[in-house]
Amino acid sequence: MSVEITFLPEERTGLVAVGSNLVDAARRLGIRVPTECDRKGECDTCAVKIEKGAHLLSSLVEAERLRLSPDRLADGERLACQVRIESPGELRIRLAPATERAETAEETASDIRKEFRDLSLSKKLSTLFELEAVTLFQTLSAISDAPFKVAEKVLDIAADRGKKLHYRERMAKQPSEKKNPSEGGEKQ
Repeated sequence: MSVEITFLPEERTGLVAVGSNLVDAARRLGIRVPTECDRKGECDTCAVKIEKGAHLLSSLVEAERLRLSPDRLADGERLACQVRIESPGELRIRLAPATERAETAEETASDIRKEFRDLSLSKKLSTLFELEAVTLFQTLSAISDAPFKVAEKVLDIAADRGKKLHYRERMAKQPSEKKNPSEGGEKQ
C-alpha cells in the first residue's frame, strides 16, 4: 500500500509506502528536513504542517506535545521525525519556515560565517585571537583535569578490588555450613 505525498513549497510529489516516517518519505523525494536532535523528538527543527491527510498519520506522541505549543498543534503542525504514515491516501505537507522553528546548527554556523565575512580586517584578527585564547584556555583546563580523572578511576578500581578482597576474607572466616556452595563451601 502506498501514499501519494506532496511536500510544499517545493511541490514535490511521489509515492511512499505506508509505515514510512515523514523524514524518510521526504528524503526519498529529495527533500531535506532538518533534524538537530538525531530524530529523537528533542527539538522542533523538523516541524511540518499537515495540510491534507492528517487522519492518515500516527497519533501525537509525548515529544510533540512537549515541543509544539497548543496553537501549533491546533494549526496542524507535527514533528516529522516522530510521525509515521499509517494508512493509504493523499498527504500534503508544508515544511515549517526557519522563522517558526529552532535554528539548526548549520544555519547558525552560516549566520556566523556571514557576520565574520562582513567584519573589518582588524575586527577579524581580534576575533580570531579571542577564539584562540578561549580554545587555549579550554585545552589547558582539560589537560590539567586529566590526571585527576585518571586518579579517580584508579581509586575506584582499587576500592572495588578492596571490597571484593574484604568479602572473600569474611567468607573464608565463616563456618563451612554457612558458606554458599558457589563460594567454595558446601551447604549441609
